[in-house]
Order: sequence, then C-alpha cells, then structure tokens
Amino acid sequence: MKNTAFGLLCASLLLLPGSAAVAQDQAPTIHTFVAEWNIPRDQWGAYLDFNEKSIRPVLERLSSDGTLIGWGNFATVVHSAGGPTHGTWFTANSVAEIEKARLELIQVAGSPVTATAPHWDFLLRSDMYGTRSAGPTSGYLYVNTVRLRPGKGQDWEDLWNKYSKPIFEQLVSDGTLLAYLVDVEDVHTDNPYNRYVVTVSPSADAEDKMNAAFEAAGAKRSEEERRAIGDAFTAATDREAHRDYFAQVISYWHK
Repeated sequence: MKNTAFGLLCASLLLLPGSAAVAQDQAPTIHTFVAEWNIPRDQWGAYLDFNEKSIRPVLERLSSDGTLIGWGNFATVVHSAGGPTHGTWFTANSVAEIEKARLELIQVAGSPVTATAPHWDFLLRSDMYGTRSAGPTSGYLYVNTVRLRPGKGQDWEDLWNKYSKPIFEQLVSDGTLLAYLVDVEDVHTDNPYNRYVVTVSPSADAEDKMNAAFEAAGAKRSEEERRAIGDAFTAATDREAHRDYFAQVISYWHK
C-alpha cells in the first residue's frame, strides 16, 4: 500500500441512499463467512456469469428472509502470485445464520470453473464496525491486515478507537464509505494476532476521499504529535507483517 495517511494509521496501528448505522462502543458481534477462489484468467467471465445467475439469487433470498444482513461478490484488482482472484462474503448476526446460509449455498449446482480451482474459506467476527443501508450496488473492497504484537491488543484497540474510528464513522455517515469493520478470525487459519481493517466504498473516487480524510486529520497535528502517534502504533504492531488486499465489488447489499 502506498504511504497514504490511511495506510500509515491502519498499518501502524452499494450505492442507494440509506441511513447510517454507525458502530457503538458495545456493538453486537456480527459474523462473516468469506469464500475465495483462484480462477484461471480465461475462465473469469464464466465464473462471474455463474455467480450472478446461481449464487446471487440465493444471497438475495436469504437477505429477504432476514437470515443475512449483508453480502458481496468481488474480483481482485491487485493480484498476487497464487492468491485469490474472486470471492463472495455474507454476514449475519449469528453463527447459526451463517451456517444456514452456507448449507443452502453448497446445495447450488456447482460450476466446472470452481470444481478444481484453489479455494479458501474464512469465518470472521467483528464488534468494531459501522455500516449504512445500501444496494444492490457495486464498489470497492479494501482489506488492511495488521499484525499485533503479543500483549499489545488492548493498546492497539485503544489507539485505533482514538485516532482511526472517528474518521471512519464520519466517512460512513457522509456516504463516502458504505461500511468499515475490524475483523478477527473466529476459526484461525492464519496468525491469531492478525486484525483485518475492512472497508467497502461505492467508487474509486470514494477511495481517494478516504485517503484525503486521513491525510487531513494528520495535517491538523504537529510533527511531534504525528511522530508520537506513529511510534505508539509501531510499538503495538509488527510492521513487516502488514499486507493489503484491494478488490472490485461486483455486487453488494447491506441491510
């Protein structure tokens, strides 16, 4: 990730009108299941066609009956060797609802495209988030992976709540972002100290506005303040383990 103010803070530390539902200090825990695939390039079109015709209708039905509170389909923008090219996520208020959705989705007749493609699953949870009603629409997904140092989890959370959360909440409130979440793995498939700072935006312009908002916040502080904040985040995180993921959201909905 380029050295924007957003990247430095987070690492070192659907577009229909809707009312914002910004995170509270004691927000109820939500759960997200993510399924990713590495699809051969010559089959990207076939995968997207299958997803639109077979997977999206199930997600929409599960949204209508209240099982899901959100879902999205995405395609990677910045690729990495052997990494995912496409994926789907769905969010619910309980693991039971996640499992209901998963069991219904696996009953859909499979696509030859995904039958032999490398595949990853993640079960995540979050109690630090802010969302607004949106969709069905499209946009962009950004995942900023931060690895905490042992024993520094509360330090990082306190710093994030003080310096990052207010900016994210304002961006959701004014519609620049459709959602932000700080996810942790419920079923650990990677380092248990990882935290995933996730944002969903309605456009590439909104990505620029988000970066500008963090830069503006930094510009209001003195050099000494910026250095102290940076040092505090650095003390709480392993900067070398930081990774980013950027994808185009093909379709998105949130309650």
